[in-house]
Amino acid sequence: MPRTVRSLLGRFPSLDTRSLVAARDATARFWPKHTSVVLGPDDYAVEMNRVVLGHVAVTFVACSSRIRVVSAAPATEYALYVPFEGDIHLVADGVDLTASAERPLLRGPTRTFVFEPSPIRCLVIDIPAALLAATAGAETPLQRHASIAAAQATSLVRLAVQLAKAADRSRTLVALQRFSARDRLARLPDAVRRLEAEVVGLLARAASAVPREGVGCDVESLKHWLASQAHRRVRIAELATLAGVSRRTVERAFLRTGCTPVDYLRRVRLDRACTMLAGPTKDLSVAGVASAVGYTHLGRFAEEYRRHVGELPSRTLARRSARGRD
Repeated sequence: MPRTVRSLLGRFPSLDTRSLVAARDATARFWPKHTSVVLGPDDYAVEMNRVVLGHVAVTFVACSSRIRVVSAAPATEYALYVPFEGDIHLVADGVDLTASAERPLLRGPTRTFVFEPSPIRCLVIDIPAALLAATAGAETPLQRHASIAAAQATSLVRLAVQLAKAADRSRTLVALQRFSARDRLARLPDAVRRLEAEVVGLLARAASAVPREGVGCDVESLKHWLASQAHRRVRIAELATLAGVSRRTVERAFLRTGCTPVDYLRRVRLDRACTMLAGPTKDLSVAGVASAVGYTHLGRFAEEYRRHVGELPSRTLARRSARGRD
């Protein structure tokens, strides 16, 4: 997996702004209309570079803040999220999924969804639903939403990066952005055409893999229970006993939603810590909040909070205190 991707698709700039309204209006031209809010840090900035290929569109996104996006219109296409830095929490059709550098996420057509990325750098690849279905074959049912299994994730991330880089090397594609879809497809550079087909083919195989492991394990109920126990250490054996299945079944069932039980519990704790530190309650300390959400090691809490929120907990607390003095 790429450790760091600073920027991709530099030949195709589409957006560079600190205005949430400007970003919302610009992205509504190619993604579903939505409402959005910045969750922090306050220094919101977003850069997007987007190119339309033969059948798919590829967008590089770099965002400095955690935001929450709630769709206001149906999504009719599939979207592949490939994070390089940060993570994405997505709820679609009642399914709770997480995308990370280790586990890309495929979101299918849906009436509504909630999309919550951390400070992030990622690729988003939009694929027409009809194309993915045709590639998979008429007899193959597709999952609506899928967390890409580790066995396929490495290949998929590699291909996605290769596709973006091949597009960025092509001067022809810059001119083709003004062409009709039919003419653009006819003139698409061979290297880009081949990589586009490979990405779509791998996605079709990933989306058509019917999961069998974890059947009978109610992950959503386990998540609700985990959230109620976030203040203490929880072992996977407890989850297995509660669900009446093996530990391995619990682990596999969680992985199908894009995270491990430990990942989910960490996110719950850090989200609560962020709410507490940014909220109106007085006389809070970073150490007190860390203890309240189940952390016993203050340094580990500060580092995990920084990765999750984009700033140190002391900074969140200082901003809250400064607002209180205004």
